[in-house]
Amino acid sequence: MTRRTNQYFLFVFLYFLLCSELLAPWMARFLPFSSIWVNILFQFIVFLPLIGIYLKTERVPFRECLALRPIHWKNALLSIGITYCALPFVSMIVILTSPLQPNLAEESMQALSSSGSFPALLLFIAVQPAIFEECLFRGVALHGYRSLGRWRALLVSAFLFGMLHMNLQQALYAFALGALFAFLVQRTGSILASMLPHFFINAINCAASYFAPPQMGIVAEPSWLQQMFFSGLQCLIFLPFLAGLLFWFVRRNPLPSESLPVSCRQEKIITLSLIFIILIFILFGVLPNLYAF
Repeated sequence: MTRRTNQYFLFVFLYFLLCSELLAPWMARFLPFSSIWVNILFQFIVFLPLIGIYLKTERVPFRECLALRPIHWKNALLSIGITYCALPFVSMIVILTSPLQPNLAEESMQALSSSGSFPALLLFIAVQPAIFEECLFRGVALHGYRSLGRWRALLVSAFLFGMLHMNLQQALYAFALGALFAFLVQRTGSILASMLPHFFINAINCAASYFAPPQMGIVAEPSWLQQMFFSGLQCLIFLPFLAGLLFWFVRRNPLPSESLPVSCRQEKIITLSLIFIILIFILFGVLPNLYAF
């Protein structure tokens, strides 16, 4: 099962790379749309076939594979609250890695903010990723790696989620958020536990970037040490709230005991397909960005 899922995600990475290098430039050049709508169309073209191929080849029910189940409103609020309280720690990762690589996500957000309306930007930045990325990684990946057990499936799905961002800095914090999202889905049994906070985070960033007042004159950027200090202070402030919400969430959502067959417990995670995925990430996601920096 794990070997087949690794092979599927190797295809995901190759397909994503092919579309990014060949299809995206062609669409940007020849389609009579603004860049934001080209990106919106591109996400449909990339993610829908990938999810459909897995459902077709594995012949699994749509709702079961993607964990499309209702979520209690308290769990929904807890999932959003937990993710919000984890954001200072994500910011810490961004600051720690900033000497190695610029914040490409922030630069991209600023560029897109001036290329379309707020609803279009919200669709591209918040709605589509919350649906497509969650279906692929907290749906397909958790289902495909389920024979590894909960914790290993959580870590592998988060690892792949990070690497698909094709950016060292984004990969690190995407891994952390991916692990948190997978934990929320596994506990609640509903993919809405990750879709809702994913949308919430991206929508906040989208609104902050779009409605930010224009800067007048030259504004001095805080030093790296100053950023580290204020980020660390935020982490200390939010830590008790994060711990309290996680405790409440776990109490509300206990997991049944898990018993895997010996063959599943001994199943190898690292296969040739996974090694190729890591090489793709290094060659196309890490080295070019480090060189450009």
